[in-house]
Amino acid sequence: MGPVSPRALAWIAAVAVAIGAVVFGAVDEGPPRTNADRAYSLANRYACPVCNGQSVAESDVPIARTIRAEIRKRVDQGQSDEEITAYLVEGFPSIDLNPSASGLTGLVWILPVVVFVGAVAGLAVVFRRWQQTPAEHASRADVDLVEAQRSARHEERGG
Repeated sequence: MGPVSPRALAWIAAVAVAIGAVVFGAVDEGPPRTNADRAYSLANRYACPVCNGQSVAESDVPIARTIRAEIRKRVDQGQSDEEITAYLVEGFPSIDLNPSASGLTGLVWILPVVVFVGAVAGLAVVFRRWQQTPAEHASRADVDLVEAQRSARHEERGG
């Protein structure tokens, strides 16, 4: 394998930046520091059951205030996020704004990534083949044939 071309280095750098962006975006900030922070974080994960487009944390309707109070109570009791989510989803099935990434829902999240990676890989293969098409060189017999034809035409024109 010869030296790496500047174009290949640019592609490698672009892929590294893209992977870094995906990893950076996927990494969680870690658990909230206090119970109040944790309760607020959890309230942001649930949709208000009667509001349009608001989380429980954003809404000020009575049901949202009741759910926030229930979340705070359960956080103070030491329940895990999963236990609180299970309790709330049992009462309000469509409340969870962060559905699990298993089963069919997981496909919805992973399929676009797989298609994108496949498309980029396919384009890379096509462009690589396109650039590596060997230049065709004329054989000595071809050069002699062309020269003979040129001479014949030149003589026909009175040259």
